[in-house]
Amino acid sequence: MNSSNTKKNNSKFKHKDKILGLVISLVFIILIFWKLDLQKLIAAFGMFNYRVLFLFVPVYVFSLYIRGVRWKYLLCMTEKLSISEAFFSFTVGNTINSYLPARAGDFWRAYHVGSKIDESKMKLLGSIILERLIDGISILCILFFAIMTYFRHKWVLNIAEISALLFFGALIVIYVVFKYNNIERIIAKLTKLPVFKNFDSQLNTLSAHLKKFMCGFEALNNPKCFFMAFFMSMLAWGFECLMTYMIILGFGVHYGISIALFTISFIALSTVIPSSSIFIGPYQYAYILALGIYHIGKEQALGTAFIHQMTIMIIITVISVIYFLKGNTKLSDIQKEIQEEG
Repeated sequence: MNSSNTKKNNSKFKHKDKILGLVISLVFIILIFWKLDLQKLIAAFGMFNYRVLFLFVPVYVFSLYIRGVRWKYLLCMTEKLSISEAFFSFTVGNTINSYLPARAGDFWRAYHVGSKIDESKMKLLGSIILERLIDGISILCILFFAIMTYFRHKWVLNIAEISALLFFGALIVIYVVFKYNNIERIIAKLTKLPVFKNFDSQLNTLSAHLKKFMCGFEALNNPKCFFMAFFMSMLAWGFECLMTYMIILGFGVHYGISIALFTISFIALSTVIPSSSIFIGPYQYAYILALGIYHIGKEQALGTAFIHQMTIMIIITVISVIYFLKGNTKLSDIQKEIQEEG
């Protein structure tokens, strides 16, 4: 009965999350298409030098491989997880995140890899949360560098300050909880409260899950692993900046590397905002804001965003299909895993 109620509650939550994402996407789509000149948008696609993509594709695949190496370091180079598996599962997780709401790909990655290498799924999920925080801090470093070198308007500074507060605040909280792990003592005190009198088994189960979850942050206790994971993160995002610069150059825009720094920062932060599939709305509007700093029109910015995003979507989807064909995995198996992790 409890299991049935939990599944119903999860279903309701996911349904509400989808509605929220659709509403947010709709708001951004209205902002994007307000006073948009469609003829200029069509003309923008004709301006692009598509030969740029021949260099873009291998560089992007290499950046995904680096992210796989980063996950290995976050797990302190566990022998259970190969770099190849880390690379493919990260890419597939990102693909699922792009098509489904509520970061389903992150949960799938923890569930799928945990089952495959016989590792705690909660531990892997903890490492993925830490991975996201390191991503956020890496993006903040890029954004602050862009602000210091080119653009210091108040609204951009406000975005940077709020983001810094969220990401660094979350990392500090997680570090304190991990360093002074008193989960068992807290659960023991809760069991003594009258309101939790009949929930001993549930609280003990929760305690066991939380302990495994906190194991995913073991890199915080290993300076070498954490530094290498952060270094790999900065390297991966550096390649992201380079690829963004390639796409922008493909439109004949020459403003220096700072334009790519702002763009990658804005679009990365936009993926935190709940939205519908493939981040429709926030992603494109972030591109418009970033290129707007350089007085590039909405139509050209939207065209640039479309080519950038669609190229990435095609790459990660192809890699995901290769991975599942290689493992002889059916679509029904993937759907089952996503449902089970929920």
